[in-house]
Parts: sequence; structure tokens; C-alpha cells
Amino acid sequence: MTKPKRIFIVGHMGAGKFIFTEALAKKLEWQIVDANPSIERYIGRQTREILGDQGEAAFNRCQAEIISHCTDKENVVVLLEECVVSSEQCRKLLSSEFVVYLKVSIPTQLGRMKNGRVPSLPVNDMKKLLEKQHQERDVFYEEVATLIVESVGYSEQVSEIKKIIEEDVSKVIKALEE
Repeated sequence: MTKPKRIFIVGHMGAGKFIFTEALAKKLEWQIVDANPSIERYIGRQTREILGDQGEAAFNRCQAEIISHCTDKENVVVLLEECVVSSEQCRKLLSSEFVVYLKVSIPTQLGRMKNGRVPSLPVNDMKKLLEKQHQERDVFYEEVATLIVESVGYSEQVSEIKKIIEEDVSKVIKALEE
């Protein structure tokens, strides 16, 4: 495989995308572009519910502009918003890029989110929200992914967290070397 000039990271909230992106960029000695405002995580609702249909469309156009801008960059790892794959325009832009889908189960998400760097606002049923997002987005994440990294487990122990991240990063490095 020809080494890509940039890598885009996608996945659900609570997948650990931020810490994974940091570790991958450090390993590659590349820069990070954080294009993930984590709107859904902060508010606890999907983008469409927060912004309405017109607001979501404008948000998606903004996300597409960010992706387009990043396709001119080299040696960057780009962290994208969870809902980016909901936009057909964004999926089309990502189709010619190296995209890592950090895939997690709902139990893993819930475990990671309870100890995450950004606590969620109260949601009546977080599991139900996550199930809905998986149902709507998993197929899109898989569609844009060049590489799917199944990230499993969570821990409150820093050493265990580092081990999980190192394993996930090594999967990407191995794929880049093939």
C-alpha cells in the first residue's frame, strides 16, 4: 500500500477518537487537525434535533469544506465530527481518502463515556441514543472506511487505556506498512 498523505478518523461518540488521533499522529510524527466539535456529545441529542433540517444542512456544508481544505494538506491526522458520515457530500469527499473507522460496541462506548474527557449532559436513555446512531450510521462509517479498527474494552486504569490505544494504533501502522 502506498502510504497516504493524510488520515481521517471517523466513528461514534465515545469511541476514543480524540485520544486515538493524538496517539496515531504522535507515532507518525504528523500534525493533528481537530474538526470534531462534539456537538452531539455536549448536547446529548443528534445534530438534526439540535440544529433542525436547515441547520444540519449548513453544518454538513461546513464539514464538507473542512474535509476539502484538509485534502490539500499532507502529514495530518484529521479527527472528524461523529455525524459527518450522514452527509452524502462528505462521504463522497472521503471516498478518495484514507479513512480509519474506529469501531466500538455500545457497551464499550458507555464504559468509555462515563470516564471520558467530556462528560455527556443528562440524556434520558443514552443507550437508546447510541443504538439509534449505530442503526443510522454504521453502514456509512463502513462505506467510507479504508480501514476498520475494532477497538474493544475500556478501563479506569491509565496503563490499561494506554495499552488499548497502542494496540489500536499498531493496527493502523501495520496496515500502512502492507
